[in-house]
Amino acid sequence: MKAWKAGGYRGVTDTTRILLNYWFHTDHKLAGGLPFRYHISQKEAIETLVFVWEFEKVRTRKALLERYAQDLRNLHLPLYDDLARYCIKMATGSGKTKVMVLAVAWQFLNAVRERNEVSEDYAKTFLILAPNVIVFERLKLDFAGGRIFRVDPVIPKELEIFWDFDCIIRGEAEKAHADGTLFLTNIQQFYERPDRSEGEEPEVMTHILGSKPPTQKQELTDFGERIGLRAGKLLVVNDEAHHTHEEDNEWNKVITPRFQKGAIFPWTIFDYPLKQAIIDGIVKRPMKGVAKTTEAKSEYASIRYQAYLTAGVERWREYREQLKLLHRKPVLFIMMSDTDAADDVEDWLKRKYPAEFGGDKTQVIHTDKSGEVSKRDLDKARVAVREVDKEDSPINAIVSVLMLREGWDVRNVTVVVGLRPYTAKANILPEQTIGRGLRLMFRELPTSYTERVDIIGNKAFLDFVDDLEKLEELKLDTFELGKDKLHIVTIMPLKERSEFDIGVPVLTPLLVRKKSLAEEIEGLDVMQLRTVVLPMSEADPLAKTFRYEGYDIITLKKEVEREYTIPEPQTAQEVIGYYARRIAEAVKLPSQFAVLAPKVREFFEHKAFGRSADLDDPAIVKAMATPVAHYVCVDVFKKALLGLIIEEQIPQLLEPARMLFTCQPFPWSRPVWEGRKCIFNLVPCDNDFEREFAKFLDNAPDVAAFAKLPQAFGFSIDYTDSGMNLKSYYPDFVVVDGDEVGWLIETKGQETAEVARKDRAATLWCENATKLSGRTWKYKKIPQKDFEALQPHRLADLAALQVLLLE
Repeated sequence: MKAWKAGGYRGVTDTTRILLNYWFHTDHKLAGGLPFRYHISQKEAIETLVFVWEFEKVRTRKALLERYAQDLRNLHLPLYDDLARYCIKMATGSGKTKVMVLAVAWQFLNAVRERNEVSEDYAKTFLILAPNVIVFERLKLDFAGGRIFRVDPVIPKELEIFWDFDCIIRGEAEKAHADGTLFLTNIQQFYERPDRSEGEEPEVMTHILGSKPPTQKQELTDFGERIGLRAGKLLVVNDEAHHTHEEDNEWNKVITPRFQKGAIFPWTIFDYPLKQAIIDGIVKRPMKGVAKTTEAKSEYASIRYQAYLTAGVERWREYREQLKLLHRKPVLFIMMSDTDAADDVEDWLKRKYPAEFGGDKTQVIHTDKSGEVSKRDLDKARVAVREVDKEDSPINAIVSVLMLREGWDVRNVTVVVGLRPYTAKANILPEQTIGRGLRLMFRELPTSYTERVDIIGNKAFLDFVDDLEKLEELKLDTFELGKDKLHIVTIMPLKERSEFDIGVPVLTPLLVRKKSLAEEIEGLDVMQLRTVVLPMSEADPLAKTFRYEGYDIITLKKEVEREYTIPEPQTAQEVIGYYARRIAEAVKLPSQFAVLAPKVREFFEHKAFGRSADLDDPAIVKAMATPVAHYVCVDVFKKALLGLIIEEQIPQLLEPARMLFTCQPFPWSRPVWEGRKCIFNLVPCDNDFEREFAKFLDNAPDVAAFAKLPQAFGFSIDYTDSGMNLKSYYPDFVVVDGDEVGWLIETKGQETAEVARKDRAATLWCENATKLSGRTWKYKKIPQKDFEALQPHRLADLAALQVLLLE
């Protein structure tokens, strides 16, 4: 798969190429201006799914094993293997829901955009199944009304015209017909529920009360029927599929045939383990609390484990104080071995700490033997899942049993206390011991902060954590309870330093993507396009001398034939129409197909073959339809038009000076400098060179004020990369010198072509800001080696650094 990625996603459809480029190679901003990017785990998961389905075209588990497995001896497959089935395994908190969303968009848009022989391989109908009501409630927040498809960058603007899509949540009535439909429910709604025999209900009862109400399965029969009535393929997504390999699991009874005894997961195509998620900072970093204490001899859990419970409360208090400035509220999560122990600990918390854990500030969630939330606690569990992370939620502590399964991965859990007797049966997965606290609290903030969740427990519980360390081949850091105090570095503007506040002008975007290239295309001189002469046949002498981008005709054909082979056409117009669509998609303007078609015709009629050609000649039609002709035509037009799709606009001043004081506080884990001339309490630095540069600015006599520009402030400058994708550049420092001149300064360790593009964009921004704001703005790039060699003392000394911008 890595080789396939390095080759530029060879063999994918035009639709898939547009989506992958938009999702992973274009910068995105949320509604509030903060940057958004998909995690590497989400990117690799969807890439793997595309690779297996679209490029390798592997459709069975047998084919998966034959193609990829290195050792077949201990692998088992079910007898029934007619359905394509894949498993994507991702650590708790690493973003499975977003992968599900991208998979749905990928399938649907291919189904509605690609030609029939391709589109029939993709689904327009989707069924997402949650393992329980709690997970269903969480998914409902994302999918109700199709919210997640609008809030996240899922649908590129050029494909919005094709997005006729509805999300139907369990219990919702029929809606107007949509081309694509997603149904969301929980697996229990499809369980077969045997009716009671007639003898169980006396006839007199039926006569008085009426007929028995329908069972839940019958109640939602229309849900299954509506899916069955839809044409084409159905994509079923099972969320939190930890136990689908179990032979007696209801998922297998309802959705797929029963497995052989001892079956495993032979269809797992992507594995993103917890260890990697921790290293990548996608989840919190677990820390084991070391306690020098012994258990008291008592049958009551609150007495037996009082030392651990007290340590957990004290650690929670430390988090509460540290998080006040960040407007976050920590949650204490206590896991007990059974419901009696959970009730006892709840009572102890409320009596001993009434101000902090009394009344509704402590929630107890009971589970049944399977780990599902008990029916009596279901309503309050639903409320807790929805609201516990909110700042105004009263809940400070949640007490449950070790068997609590999926769906309780709330964001604000900072301390997990696990307690179990040595005689208790080990009936949980190792990851479940810490899974309740792994999700990031500050995931929406673009900050270099390493979040942590503290794990406290007796030895019997920490044995689970030890098992997890062995399983994941990782070693968790430790801290000593009562000794190693918690300290969260918080970066925030200080009112008493208002004299060092800096206002940054807010300008309208300079670069926008054009919605139409009709005029530019109509004015395109096809005869001036830079191309090579295409051979009319393999026997054409031109085939021997053909060279394009360093390839001869044989080599180029091998490189492109998989992606650029089209069904054998009957007419030249078929070829022209297909190529015009490919070109329009390549420049991200599919609506320009109509104006491109005449230019493509002109290209083949007068330019492509070095002389005029009769497009009614079957031999010419065949020459037009070769993979090499296909590739060259699309590439030539793409190069001619790509530079025209981004339009420079005359910028307008939206706000003369957006003050740094408006930046919200954020946590930080990297180096800092305790600056004096900065509005912030500390200067957040991404590396040691930035820290040295901050120190220089702080001591330079001709610097009046400075600050590191945090991404949380939301200031960025638009530019385009080599593929003409709109990107966002976040400068390092903002400075005001003694003459009231504003500076944007970038510190750099190495030069790349991308850096040169940023340089040009920043220089242009400064020119426009100077014209519109009334203050002079300048841009300066500071290469690390040059700075260290110069050893400047004043800001003016940096003028000696001559940086040549790449043209």
